[in-house]
Amino acid sequence: MDKSIQKTAVKKASYEDFLEGSPNYRKFEGNRQGKEIFENILSREENLIAMVEAAERGKPALSACISEVETYYEEKQIKEFDLTDNFTKQGLGRMVRTALEPFGYQPAGQKDMPRQMGVKYVTSASTYKLTGRPRLKVVKTIQEVIHE
Repeated sequence: MDKSIQKTAVKKASYEDFLEGSPNYRKFEGNRQGKEIFENILSREENLIAMVEAAERGKPALSACISEVETYYEEKQIKEFDLTDNFTKQGLGRMVRTALEPFGYQPAGQKDMPRQMGVKYVTSASTYKLTGRPRLKVVKTIQEVIHE
């Protein structure tokens, strides 16, 4: 009997889901930096888990990875996804909403980012509550390690 853990592919939300579900943000279609933020930061498994955990604690979900988003932004010479622009920051928030929807989370309010985070561009973000019907869930388990 094979005791290894097998991961199955999970259908997380995509950048295309964000664009389709957010007609006001169609201007970000073809925006490579926006797509990279969504796919490589917001949709990364550890960040999704951290955003769900932040939501469960009543904190802004984006607080789980905003430092990484801001660092990515600052490292770019050309600011194609401009975090100094309010519309773009709202688009980032809509991306978070899209990423959390498969887990059944919907926006519940707005809170300031924790001061100790030292954020420069995004100073507040949405909090979330589990109100929808999830098709994905975060599962944490403890498993026995088998040494051969």
